[in-house]
Amino acid sequence: MKHGWLFCLLVLGGLSPAWAQSLKEAPGGLSHTVEEGDTLWRLAETYLGDSGQWPAVWATNEHIDNPHWIFPGEVVFLSPSPPGGGEAKGALEPPGGPALPRLVGRPAGLPSMVAVDTLLTPGPVEGWGLLHSAITQSQMLSPLDEVHIQLKEDSPVRPGETFLIIRSQGKLRHPQTKKVLGYLTSVVGAAQLQWREGPHAMAKIVRANAEILRGDMLGPRGDNNLRPVYMRKNEKRMEGQVVAIEPWRASIAGGQHLVFVDKGSADGVAPGNHFHIIRQQDGLSLQTVLKPAVVHKGALPQTVGLCTLVDVQPNVSSCLLMWTSREIVPGDRVEMRE
Repeated sequence: MKHGWLFCLLVLGGLSPAWAQSLKEAPGGLSHTVEEGDTLWRLAETYLGDSGQWPAVWATNEHIDNPHWIFPGEVVFLSPSPPGGGEAKGALEPPGGPALPRLVGRPAGLPSMVAVDTLLTPGPVEGWGLLHSAITQSQMLSPLDEVHIQLKEDSPVRPGETFLIIRSQGKLRHPQTKKVLGYLTSVVGAAQLQWREGPHAMAKIVRANAEILRGDMLGPRGDNNLRPVYMRKNEKRMEGQVVAIEPWRASIAGGQHLVFVDKGSADGVAPGNHFHIIRQQDGLSLQTVLKPAVVHKGALPQTVGLCTLVDVQPNVSSCLLMWTSREIVPGDRVEMRE
């Protein structure tokens, strides 16, 4: 068996039986059948020993359009060459052929991963259950508090697993056109399931990054809000707008905060593309104080910030601010430059 020694090494090295069973011979090498909670960077860490090699795994799997979304039952190939033969792509060469420009690395001084506390989705997120009640007499729940979870009957949750605690924020509409760009869901914390019996479960809150309330939802698994940070070469020009910032309903944002721009995969952008944030005004004008994004005729446009896309949906994207010289506000113009 060509890869039998590697299989034994992974098992002896502590690989769980479930993961070991999913490791199989494939035409171009090894493959893994995706299970609930898997991510490309976790597969790269487990099989290749380096989570930073996830672009190489992505490059080998032409059928994966978005590296943030892989689904149970999907087969991920971990071979040095793509299934069916042919030469292997470079470790930083994304799938999709010439339509997607290549990755050019991670900006210095920024984390390799960022936690997105406001999730963008094309449709509303339905949790696996609700935080029903707690013995504590506090209205706001905190880490180490135990809560009773009312689960849906078909919820695929098991004791010992950690899940995000989420709260729906409704639709994100474009401030000018009023078009629905997507749906927003806040991540307010995380909880670890202690036990389950049918639709009833007990969980312990292990993290809180906002107030946690009874009625909040038990959401996806605990690392599903992590996104990789890297740069991709821009190969087109376009203009857009900052439509909102994180945290949701905040009024200003600065370096390493997230902003939401009204461009998405339908416009041809991808994670790693970057936007310049533009102001065209005189900073001493009273108008500028009242409306920071106002445009003054005759003033020259200047760059006041730079952001890179970390999460891309069809009509809207999350953009991590890498650098700013001014506060960034909803209504600011953005430009993608070649």
